[in-house]
Amino acid sequence: MMRLLVSVRDLDEALAAAQAGADLIDLKEPADGALGALVPEHIAQIVSALRLRHPQLRISATVGDLPVGEQREILRRVARVASCGVDYVKVGLWPVPSAPGAARGLVDALAGCPANIVPVLVVDGGVDQSLVAHALEYASFPALMVDTAEKRRGSLLERLPLASLAAFVEAVHAGGALAGLAGSLRAEDAPALRALAPDFAGFRGAVTRGARTAVLDPRRVRLLRRRLAAGTCAPLAAAA
Repeated sequence: MMRLLVSVRDLDEALAAAQAGADLIDLKEPADGALGALVPEHIAQIVSALRLRHPQLRISATVGDLPVGEQREILRRVARVASCGVDYVKVGLWPVPSAPGAARGLVDALAGCPANIVPVLVVDGGVDQSLVAHALEYASFPALMVDTAEKRRGSLLERLPLASLAAFVEAVHAGGALAGLAGSLRAEDAPALRALAPDFAGFRGAVTRGARTAVLDPRRVRLLRRRLAAGTCAPLAAAA
């Protein structure tokens, strides 16, 4: 069954999402970009509270929107975030047309880290399947994700060919890792997501009371969980 990843910005949202049925809690600051980071002290506080109340949940956290060429700073942040006790550290792989090997170099550096790192390919311009294959050459990464940077341009499923996303999921599974999809996904995307069959799908804007920077609404989390499981098309206003 596809798991529901919900991105949260503070302890109240984390506890609300967990209570509403999220399978994975992702810690980030949506006001600071696609992979905006929380300060490590806040990450540690949230992790501590979730471990006490919802020990079964897996927790991820981001290191921020950093260019792939800033390897030293990225690795420093990876170490700090990992020390907060999260299960996974998410690191963005941003395309650099002028330096196509930069993202591969970052993958090489991340593969040597002791933390459980989830590379997140930023795919506004399409999925770089060769970069996916390169990451899968290592046995270091428990999962790979795709996400978008320009959230206002619509859902990932509207912006990229479904065949490309299906190829990504298939390649990741063949490589022995988990596959995750994110990028302004909506509750209405549930049937297509079920057909693509990633291991988890990530949401933020679809579970808030407005923009992705608005407050999380646990009713929307509950409805989204039902939709991912059953493909129902009940309106969001009907959430219990």
